[in-house]
Amino acid sequence: MKVAVITPYYKEDLQTLFRCHSSVAKQTYKDVTHFMVADGFPVNQVNAWNCEHIAIPNCGDMGDTPRVVAYAVAAARGFDAVCFLDADCWLEPDHLSTMVGVMKESNRAVVTCPRNLYHLDGTFMAVDTESDGKEFNDTNCYLIHRNAFMLVLAWITKPNGEGLIGDRYFWAEVVRSGVPIARSLKPTVNYTTTFAFHYNQHGLPVPDHAKVIANLGDGFKTYNHKEVQL
Repeated sequence: MKVAVITPYYKEDLQTLFRCHSSVAKQTYKDVTHFMVADGFPVNQVNAWNCEHIAIPNCGDMGDTPRVVAYAVAAARGFDAVCFLDADCWLEPDHLSTMVGVMKESNRAVVTCPRNLYHLDGTFMAVDTESDGKEFNDTNCYLIHRNAFMLVLAWITKPNGEGLIGDRYFWAEVVRSGVPIARSLKPTVNYTTTFAFHYNQHGLPVPDHAKVIANLGDGFKTYNHKEVQL
């Protein structure tokens, strides 16, 4: 199974981008290509990495259009499955081997998995209970087979200006479609969280820097948690 890992990036620092890319390069599953899509701000150093580097104009939709651009290229080039990996996330080395194994064993077109949450200092926080594959599934925690590629278009058919909650629209489309879903029980995706919700979720003190996403009447935006009472 030929897998494309799709990473949109915007203005992340080089170290963050390299961590993301290295985690794909270190996969024990080898039939994989990393697509890194610059959303208006290409980083020249990425040209030297073992990936497909695509640059497009900034689309202002939190990476949704870059995801679909890379998906279109991968689909045209005969890839069997795609997954998404945000630039600030990284994978465990056995992520793809686990996900592909579940897909083959279950014969399901979509596979989901849990993710690990980390503090800003790099220490482990917890396994995320929000992204449970029932009520919600995080963007980075899918493997989507060619038979379900039509789902990917949901990234650009949502209302304009709602990129901050594009992951919610995508999950809703997966559920609405009725496409069979299997779940890996192994958390093989890693994310450094700055969201107040995750600290509250796990009974931890909320740091000053923590943020929330809220619609205060003019669309969804990101705020410091101290600015918003939800």
